[in-house]
Amino acid sequence: MQVLLTFFTHATGSHKPLPDIDSPQTLVLVFSEPDNQQYQQALDTLHKKYANSIIAGCSTVAGIFNEHLLESGLVVGIIHFHNSHLALATATIPRLEDSFFAGKAIANDLNAPDLKGIMIFSDGLNTQGNDLINGIASAIDQQKVTLVGGLASDKMHFEHTWVLFNGQANTHRAIGIGFYGEKLVFASHAQDGFKPFGPERLITRSSNNVLYEIDGQPALQLYKQYLGEHANDLPAMALHFPLAIWNESKDHYVVRTIIGIDETENSLKFIADIPVGYHTQLMYGSFDNLLDGAELAARNISKKLPPNQPVLALTISCSGRKLVMAHDTDQELDAILEYLPKDSQQLGFYSFGELAPIKEGGKCGLHNETMTLTVLYEGS
Repeated sequence: MQVLLTFFTHATGSHKPLPDIDSPQTLVLVFSEPDNQQYQQALDTLHKKYANSIIAGCSTVAGIFNEHLLESGLVVGIIHFHNSHLALATATIPRLEDSFFAGKAIANDLNAPDLKGIMIFSDGLNTQGNDLINGIASAIDQQKVTLVGGLASDKMHFEHTWVLFNGQANTHRAIGIGFYGEKLVFASHAQDGFKPFGPERLITRSSNNVLYEIDGQPALQLYKQYLGEHANDLPAMALHFPLAIWNESKDHYVVRTIIGIDETENSLKFIADIPVGYHTQLMYGSFDNLLDGAELAARNISKKLPPNQPVLALTISCSGRKLVMAHDTDQELDAILEYLPKDSQQLGFYSFGELAPIKEGGKCGLHNETMTLTVLYEGS
């Protein structure tokens, strides 16, 4: 597997020359700041040079280039597979309730006996992430196929996100890349780093991504009680105090990020769905907690890797983590590269929702404020 990572800015142009490795076995991943019009010429150049390759990507608050964050420009990864092959599928999502059918259509198009993994990018503001996952899961065997990806983000304005398809920014769309081949290793791990506190409670009233009641009590009122003096800094402080939610079996949990409050309705608005009947618990995260989570993700996945095998790490972290970690966000990227084999490379973006297995070898879940790490390499 041949990998070249580069970036493009107006100030520097292209960081590295683009390699002549166009082929159906080449994948070009592009992560861009939301205002893509200023980079259309660079995108057109990529589509011309890699006319036979699969080109995919999305908007983001910040792209990941090895240990660096890039908030203004394009991050580009060109990956040529020697013994594996790829396929691209896409579906529109006219309405949120169409997310399940979009996921099922993508999975049906990509499904095959030698399918190892599916990488999904979707419009972060017009996708019901769990429904998208469930649609894909209805058509594939997640014991054999690893599902990863992320929801596109913008600069935390929650106004406009897109995925890259046919060289253009597309809203109301999801794209999926299928990875196939016996020698391909496609492994993923997710870790958040937040610490739970307070009693476990039950979600008793919610609608999509709005939470109205916990244990029959107004959600915002209860949330403020637990935050104490920190409640004075809502909604910004909510990034430090997300919720963990889990179903009755409690075999896993996922994190949900609060993005707004409604004093009139005493409700909390989240970036993803909050199902009625799920259990919940408050969580707290500091810079050190989140950095520990990133390090643990890298340590756990590195245990599965041959010691001298360089890998490509597709790192999808949450835009909420970036706000909590602020100017030190790049330290979680440093931590990942430190634990991966020598000469490994890292590419990715900060999302409005991360798609990754909830536990090792398990089903995919929709995460918030979570570091998700997927490694790819071709074995001998």
